[in-house]
Amino acid sequence: MFDQTAAMFDGYRAKLKKIKKKTYEERFGKFFDENRACFEDMVQYVKGREDAAVAAKEVANIFAENIFSEYADSGKLSGADKTDMSLFMIYFVFPSVLKLGDTNSGILCDAIRDEWRSRTDNPAYDYTTYEDLHGSFQEKIFGLF
Repeated sequence: MFDQTAAMFDGYRAKLKKIKKKTYEERFGKFFDENRACFEDMVQYVKGREDAAVAAKEVANIFAENIFSEYADSGKLSGADKTDMSLFMIYFVFPSVLKLGDTNSGILCDAIRDEWRSRTDNPAYDYTTYEDLHGSFQEKIFGLF
């Protein structure tokens, strides 16, 4: 189930390089289009279960396990991988799940966030929406920024 979750991280560092408002729009749009079906499957799994919170935790565990099995060495991510993957999730994964607009999207994001916090020992880790992130980028003013 959700075998393609690790594949969505292919080239994750390149997607984070020199990220400006316009490049983020383009990269996010492409990422969302390529991975939308996977995110919809995840949300549908949660939606189809009697206890959404338990189902979301199951999906979060599978999601994290797929990533760690692909990128971790002896069950641990390197410091650089941990930081970059966490940023990638904040910029791409969470906004994609929330962009689906399903009532279970937030439950799923909470579960993924909590699973990621426990696996990376980062209690401050959180997520946001595409709109909030996109709005936080500065526009160039007279070529200064």
